[in-house]
Amino acid sequence: MNWFLIALVAPALWSISIHIDKYLITKYFRHHGTGSLLIFSSLIGAVAFPIIFAFHPNVFDINPLHTLLIIVNGFVYMLALLPYFFALEQDEASIVVPMFQMIPVFSYVLALFVLGEVLTTRQILSGLLVLLGAVALSLDLSESDSRFKKKVFVLMLLSSFLLALNGLIFKLVAIDADFWTASFWEYVGFALFALFLLVFVKSYRKQFMKVVQANKLPVLGLNGLNEVVNLTAKLSLNFATLLAPLALVWVVNAFEPFFVFTFGVLLTLLFPHIGAESLAKHHLAQKIIAISIMLLGTYLLNLG
Repeated sequence: MNWFLIALVAPALWSISIHIDKYLITKYFRHHGTGSLLIFSSLIGAVAFPIIFAFHPNVFDINPLHTLLIIVNGFVYMLALLPYFFALEQDEASIVVPMFQMIPVFSYVLALFVLGEVLTTRQILSGLLVLLGAVALSLDLSESDSRFKKKVFVLMLLSSFLLALNGLIFKLVAIDADFWTASFWEYVGFALFALFLLVFVKSYRKQFMKVVQANKLPVLGLNGLNEVVNLTAKLSLNFATLLAPLALVWVVNAFEPFFVFTFGVLLTLLFPHIGAESLAKHHLAQKIIAISIMLLGTYLLNLG
């Protein structure tokens, strides 16, 4: 089973989700806060874990300590989304997304000390090529304001660390139990996190109710689609971590800027009122060079 192709599903789907997130935040959530969007995101757990239980009823055959750990891991994943949503409020998706490339660095350090995963020199160099291409793909060479965006950077630094930690904990539990059991309890954690926000965080509860009451059909429909996309992406990523070192799986996620750009071009051509991606010659040349670097890194990464 090719771990790379399975891992590649995640950035492809997450890039779709990012465009949806940005649209939701700017159109429906700008005046109601990201807390409501976080509740929508975590509610997918209440849908996912009963489905998993229906097809995999042995989810209770697990160490109780691991059950608690993976439920907490669901909280960790949802907490990682909060700074990401705040960063999207501060800046464009094309600026925010490349900062996720900090995840492989955190993953490598965590997996090295906790799981003892050591990468070969070729794997490290190949991963660096992919990351280099991802950063080059995302640079705005025409940007006149080149100031360091400290607030966005700090938010994405926190989000990236929490996502790396989430991947590590999931792999620890799934190795001892199994993929679907770990997934079941992680989604229980998602649902409990939504319940916690609705019961104990009054401002988020009010934001959530306002958004639902004001835009019931479009918000519920688009959020439902978005969370199915996110669910599939996370399942693909989690499964890939069981087949390859954690850091390498997150390196594959560096293709996210490529997919974001590709879908951005499609939106520009087909639905210009939703997305606008520059099609200028110098921008296209930059993208082609960056993508070529990423493809070279991918080729080296997949050498036997």
